[in-house]
Amino acid sequence: NSQTHYDTTGPEILEDLPEITHFVAGLGTTGTLMGVGRFLREKKPDVQIVAAEPRYGELVYGLRNLDEGFVPELYDESVLSSRYSVGPRDALMRTRQLLHEEGIFAGISTGAILHAALGLADRAAGSGQEADICFVVCDGGWKYLSTGAYEGSLEDAEQAISGQLWA
Repeated sequence: NSQTHYDTTGPEILEDLPEITHFVAGLGTTGTLMGVGRFLREKKPDVQIVAAEPRYGELVYGLRNLDEGFVPELYDESVLSSRYSVGPRDALMRTRQLLHEEGIFAGISTGAILHAALGLADRAAGSGQEADICFVVCDGGWKYLSTGAYEGSLEDAEQAISGQLWA
């Protein structure tokens, strides 16, 4: 997975966005994060490689928090520039935003990644800097249809995703 992203996704991103300043991916298995991150780090050393992760003690499906002791086998700290913590409500709101504004039926971890990317964009704009930020839509929404993640109250959706979705 990591090597495939190094060989294909990284070059595609750099070709399409040669002035990239930030790459954001989820801290899950880290295949995308490490593969694309290694490629971009080699080609553009100043690019910021940012991992979206759940806040400590909170659940965002598909993502893990390093401080809770989960360190993926592929993880290489030297590739990363920073980590951006996201709560489940923000992840849900951004997941809904992707669906309703862009027509992208993504999973909750993608909402977290979008939240991190938009937060980085706000920081850059607030400091008068330009930023070309890329993030990857990493999972589909089909796994979360029964949770209410896409409609209804955020409180109900948060409650539904606080338990186990699959074994």
